[in-house]
Parts: sequence; structure tokens; C-alpha cells
Amino acid sequence: MDLCQFYNEVSSYSQKPSNIDLGRLPVIVRVAQMSDIKGLTEVLIGSFYSPKQWLSWLQPLFRLEIHEDLRTRFRSHSPYYCCLVAMVPSETFNDSQESVIGTVEITLGSRFYSQSLYISNLAVSHAYRKQGVAKHLLQKCEQVALEWGHRSLSLHVLEDNYPAKRLYLNNGYQIQRIELAWQSWLLKTPRRLFLKKILKYP
Repeated sequence: MDLCQFYNEVSSYSQKPSNIDLGRLPVIVRVAQMSDIKGLTEVLIGSFYSPKQWLSWLQPLFRLEIHEDLRTRFRSHSPYYCCLVAMVPSETFNDSQESVIGTVEITLGSRFYSQSLYISNLAVSHAYRKQGVAKHLLQKCEQVALEWGHRSLSLHVLEDNYPAKRLYLNNGYQIQRIELAWQSWLLKTPRRLFLKKILKYP
């Protein structure tokens, strides 16, 4: 399930970042582990779901579905699937525990996207947005792709998700096509843009 696609379509909720400042503190980006699933679930819920909407009573179901989807994918051991997690190192917190502040998933695309690796579910906690965390995650995606022998990355973004579009375009992604769907025409929902980036070896 593409959580980004689903939650972006049911929610246009946005929130300004808080005053938490990473400053010079390092952001650690690594491959996610089973022990990270709880933190990953909370980041995804906070990024793609608004408790103020009429769907609020479904929040426990959404949380459970995300949690179980992640568990299933982690256990599949697919050779071309990777979930990355952005962490703030433990010494920056009074409780001496690492905190999950962002995530992204990479997998082989389906259907006609299969020639390139596909990025989905890029999410950063509201408190840490606009501080370069998403850029760190995208850069790690490129490193993983090159290690796997792939020279391109692709993704989808809704046309009215201006912060996400700006992030991707500023990091070298180019719009390949605008996808038309009956939902966009009938329900007047935003169209999906398909973006791609050709990678270069360092």
C-alpha cells in the first residue's frame, strides 16, 4: 500500500514546523529495523493524517494498518525493498533514547515504472521539517539505488503539494508526465505528477 498516495488523497492537512531546532546536531539516516516500527508508524500518521477531520474515529485502524503493513514488508526480505529511518542521536535527549523523525521507502516500481526504483512514503515529523531531514533521506535513497546498480529514482506527488514538489525539483527530479484519472476529473481532486531523477556515480 502506498501510504503517501492514500493519506495525501484523504487529507490536505498541514502544520507549521515547531521551534525545535536541530542546529548542528547530526541526523542519522540508516536502514530501519523492527524496533523502529512504532516510531515509524507515528511519523506516518502525523504526516498523512489529520485528527481534526471526520475520519478521526478511524485513527486506531489507520495506525494498526500502517504498523502491520510495515511488519509485513520488513519480514518479506525482498532484495529490492528498503525502509530508511532518520534519527536524532540519543545524546541529544534527556531520556537517552533515539527518536524517529523521518522515513522513506524504496522498492522496485510496478507496471511501467519497473525500470527504476520507486520512492514512497517520504515523511518527516512536523517538529523537524524545513531543516534538511527530507534532503538527507533523499540522498540516502540515491546511495542505496547506486549500490543496487540502478541509475534512476522515480516517485509520485500530488500537483497541489507545493512543498513536496519544490523539494523534489530542487533535488534534481524532473516531471515526466501528469497522470489523468477519472477521480481527478469527477471529484475535482489534484492530479498526480510522475517525477524521475537520473543518478550519477560520485
